[in-house]
Amino acid sequence: MTRNGHHRLVEACARPGCPLCGCLRELAARHLAAVLAEHVTDPLTRARIAAAGGFCAAHAAALRKMPEAALGTAIVYQALVEQACRWLEATARAVGTPEGRGRWRRLVGRGRRGRSVPRSGRERCPVCVELAAAERRYLDGLLAGLAETELGGAYAASDGLCLPHLELALARAAPGPEATRLVALGREKLRALADDLRRFVDKHDHRVAPRFTDREAAAWRLALSLVAGRAEVFGPQLVRDRAAADGRSGRGRQPR
Repeated sequence: MTRNGHHRLVEACARPGCPLCGCLRELAARHLAAVLAEHVTDPLTRARIAAAGGFCAAHAAALRKMPEAALGTAIVYQALVEQACRWLEATARAVGTPEGRGRWRRLVGRGRRGRSVPRSGRERCPVCVELAAAERRYLDGLLAGLAETELGGAYAASDGLCLPHLELALARAAPGPEATRLVALGREKLRALADDLRRFVDKHDHRVAPRFTDREAAAWRLALSLVAGRAEVFGPQLVRDRAAADGRSGRGRQPR
């Protein structure tokens, strides 16, 4: 990890929530802004975005909060929407023709035995690719810096890693002082959070007027972010059942 990355991690430890999620969230915003403000006319950048079919839903949602990226977004997504129009026009021509059946399966992403495939063999969201590499650097930098006064002290005073990042960090750590320190700090922080949540719940007793501390009032939001991680980093984990994947066969089925 670079010295600049080291400082970003130390600064993130002073803010609420998982410091690694915070660093990656800021990196995603910087990357999106740079791509759409400075590199939007670069053919290679445009080709990478087109190969991915645009940004993933999480990073597209982040873009909607960046009005300064409106023009760059419009330039990139005009080409993507026109590409989608051509895909639908080709699909429409294949509808209803016996000879177009195989072509139809390829166009709508339906392979043999109902298995679905990406619409056009799309690549991964370019921001997600960037974040995956940065995440590994930050994890290794955090593990290496836990014994240092600056980063080690800053992390000890932070809210700690979210559970997804804690799992990733422990998977990368060798058995020894780094892993031991990370586990000890994780247990300490999560126990404190559990105590804050318990007091928050207990103070909702209808017989008394609740008087929450700032920590107790914020505990439920912190618990959400620490257990699940940030959406911009870990994204949705939507799993579609076989009925949904098979199309018509699932219609009319009631949710359990």
